[in-house]
Amino acid sequence: MSSPVGAPIAGATPRFFAVAVPFLGLLGAVQGSAPNINSTALVSVTRDLNMTGGSVALAASIQTIAIAGTVITTGLLADRLGRRRVLLAGLLIGVAGSAISGLAPVSLIYLLGQVLSGIGLGAVYAAAFGYINAVAKPGKLAAALGLFGATIGLVTLIMTFAGGALAGVNWRLGYFVTAIVGALCFFVTPMVLPHITKLKNTNLDIGGQLLLGVGLIGFLYGVSQLGRSLTAPETLLPLIGGAICLVLFFIVEAKYKKSFYPVQIFKSPIFIAAILAGFIYNFGVAVAFLQTTNLWQYVTDVPTRDIAYWQLPLIGAGIIGALVTGRLMAKGLSNAGALAGGAVITGVGFALLALAASAKSFLAFLPGLVLVGAGLLVVSIPFGNLIIQEAPPDKYGPVTSSRTTIGQFFYSIGFALGTVFIDRLTMGGVVNKLTDAGVQPDLIGTAVTSVNQYVQTQEQPSTEVGKQALADAVTSYSGSFASLMWICAVLVIVAGLVALMLLRRAKHAAQGSANPTPSPSA
Repeated sequence: MSSPVGAPIAGATPRFFAVAVPFLGLLGAVQGSAPNINSTALVSVTRDLNMTGGSVALAASIQTIAIAGTVITTGLLADRLGRRRVLLAGLLIGVAGSAISGLAPVSLIYLLGQVLSGIGLGAVYAAAFGYINAVAKPGKLAAALGLFGATIGLVTLIMTFAGGALAGVNWRLGYFVTAIVGALCFFVTPMVLPHITKLKNTNLDIGGQLLLGVGLIGFLYGVSQLGRSLTAPETLLPLIGGAICLVLFFIVEAKYKKSFYPVQIFKSPIFIAAILAGFIYNFGVAVAFLQTTNLWQYVTDVPTRDIAYWQLPLIGAGIIGALVTGRLMAKGLSNAGALAGGAVITGVGFALLALAASAKSFLAFLPGLVLVGAGLLVVSIPFGNLIIQEAPPDKYGPVTSSRTTIGQFFYSIGFALGTVFIDRLTMGGVVNKLTDAGVQPDLIGTAVTSVNQYVQTQEQPSTEVGKQALADAVTSYSGSFASLMWICAVLVIVAGLVALMLLRRAKHAAQGSANPTPSPSA
């Protein structure tokens, strides 16, 4: 039995310790399924609670923002108070948040529930990830990470289907899937997970925590508003303010000897490679899931009830990819090999999706879906492995928790920028085609508005110009989707190659320090 540096196991082994790793995956899936269920229920939520404009955008992103802004702090608390204790507290808070959202009579109560869900379930995921090194068999960390990722994928799929089905009956029911599963996990946790020794010398560093939390919340809130406007004060002010706080965090913490987070770790080529792996995995997941779903719904004419089935190859290939990669790394495959290989597989998958953009058949998308799904989960294993490897003994909780922060950061950016890119390119194509057809400028504006209305309500345009605009939008959307897929293909391959070079540099530096050049006198 292994244990994370600085956090050895204390006390007796629980009765069902052998199933600890898949149970940790179940805990991760509770967090992973919550935003999926929220997305499924969001249209009904916003309608029943009379949300409009900024409230809708906030309802879609507030849980993710709450996770990113608090998860490193909960990692610090896990070191100080005990990882299992914080995990149990996170489950209680997450369950309460999900129940509050499901019972909310007004939008403000709903948003409060989503904030509590983000804080609680973010703590659960971070604590679960931090536990892996303590319960993995000696020398089998990569295999444990593969099983962890595969379990998350499978259980998230099941919970998302269950929550979506219940939300289709009544949106309030969907939120009780995470609440019920989380409550059951609360009672099972003490039987499966061991105590881990506390780190008593960790410093709270309240100022540093505030700078980081406010910076992340502000920046990601601004990112969530990009779909509404690129230049509105609601977008720019939090973006700029958040960025300033994050810069101040790095400047102040680099000079503070009792900082709660070791910002010097960002000088490590291994940690930078982990961040690049996090970019590939989380940015790729956001773009692949959202944009393929939108394409199928608005262009390919796939019935809404069938879209989940079209996504199965993406999810299934990811589950298999995580398991196989974990086993191969346990037998000697390096982090560098897995990361670079996963990046290339993902890049080829995105290229195949670009080529299938105008297709109408499921088989045309299948090769791209399989490769993207498998490649992304292949990269996720070294992403976690490298972060655990670089976590210092006295800062284990904050550094391992930053895996979640990195993930939410890149996921939010992928979600927002992918949507903005396709929307702007699509509407630009519509305007150009209507202009070339000789349509008057005032009618073009009305036609574009009717297209936006169709996206939100599925209400077909009533005017001839509106119908023509919608037809043009379908064609333009396919081209925009293909352009985004090509860009993603290049980005993930470049990120993978840079990460490979960084890891090789770190390996050569380690070999050089282990075998110094003999002096002339020797």
